Amino acid sequence: MKYILIFLGGCIGALLRWQTSFITIGYHLPIGTFIANLVGAFLMGYFTERLHHWNTNHPKLKQGLTTGFLGALTTFSTFQLELVTLAQQLDWLTLIIYGLFSYSGGLICCFLGYKLGGVHA
Repeated sequence: MKYILIFLGGCIGALLRWQTSFITIGYHLPIGTFIANLVGAFLMGYFTERLHHWNTNHPKLKQGLTTGFLGALTTFSTFQLELVTLAQQLDWLTLIIYGLFSYSGGLICCFLGYKLGGVHA
């Protein structure tokens, strides 16, 4: 069952990630990857804290959500390729801005998700 849930979560996450690749802002900044990674970082922090009890009660469902869905939604390898592409284009300013905002934004989003996930009503 664990593998089926990871597979289903991965399918949904991969399709959503593919859809984000069509988001553009009229500039060659890879905004789709940026959005997918920040949303994924937030949700990872949120779900990790909010669903902490799932580790013991529903570990397979939690793995489907985090490893499957969020693992497929976020994409470190695409992010790295986009940085390399910007370097090859000698677009150093965009490379630095995109890299810094992605790394720091991901940390901030994960932290905010973790904090908000810990607020129990």
